[in-house]
Amino acid sequence: MRIARELSAEYGLRVCPMTVSHWINGNRKPAIMNIFRDEASPQLSYIIGAALGDGCSLEKSGCVKLEVTDKDFAQVFNSSMARLFNREVSNKIFVRRFEGDRLPLFVVKHNSKQLTNLLRLPMKKLLDLAFAFPREFLRGFFDAEGHVDVSATDYFSVIAGVENLNKLLLLRIKKILLAAFGINSSVSLKRRSGTVKTIRAKSFRMRKSSFTLRICRLRDLQEFRQRIGFSISRKNEKLSDALLTSERYGRNERSTQWRQEYIKIRGEWIRRRLSSLIPIKGIKEG
Repeated sequence: MRIARELSAEYGLRVCPMTVSHWINGNRKPAIMNIFRDEASPQLSYIIGAALGDGCSLEKSGCVKLEVTDKDFAQVFNSSMARLFNREVSNKIFVRRFEGDRLPLFVVKHNSKQLTNLLRLPMKKLLDLAFAFPREFLRGFFDAEGHVDVSATDYFSVIAGVENLNKLLLLRIKKILLAAFGINSSVSLKRRSGTVKTIRAKSFRMRKSSFTLRICRLRDLQEFRQRIGFSISRKNEKLSDALLTSERYGRNERSTQWRQEYIKIRGEWIRRRLSSLIPIKGIKEG
């Protein structure tokens, strides 16, 4: 009975004392439960960072669900969950496919009321916990919300950044980037409410204003790539290639060299060796 009370008080689990008795006597084995030590860890920091992105949702049943188009992001999130819960085998990743040229969604689900309640903590408490491992938190957040913008017109430029509705969150991230890694960044208004936004050829109207954190200087971008980076290979590759172009070539050569390696499809730069795998409808040079 004391064990059952402890499970209820500590983890919110309702277990019959007779069930605990069967566990102790070896008549039954407890089901695998998603319970973790309620303390800071690299895995928890990554999960908090990723959960603050748009692709993660918390359900009333106690399920943490991530739906993303990047398989490698889903795999890293899933393996972080497995390590958090001290599981040897990760959960299965489900795939939702759609008609037409819409990209499939990779879906990760983990049932844990303990984790769901933790992720619903006030922002200040959540960030204080996550910042114990700033690199893992930032990587999770940049995996979820990050982007690499390259301009290859008359002037070549590269920016790494994140977009989010919570300006105060971005200001906290700006401070931790500078304090922990010496990386300078800026926070500004990105889109006002009512603005039309297009993601992967799908347009919708913003209900709230969004803000952006941007890393622009070459030294800061190099530091970000080396010390934080992305778990998503396509983002890491684009950032590395853009920085390499900036380092190797003069200002008048960079845009030309970039266009030899990349082509813009539906508003996104794609390596030319991969562009043959993408339908040509909607290709835009520029």
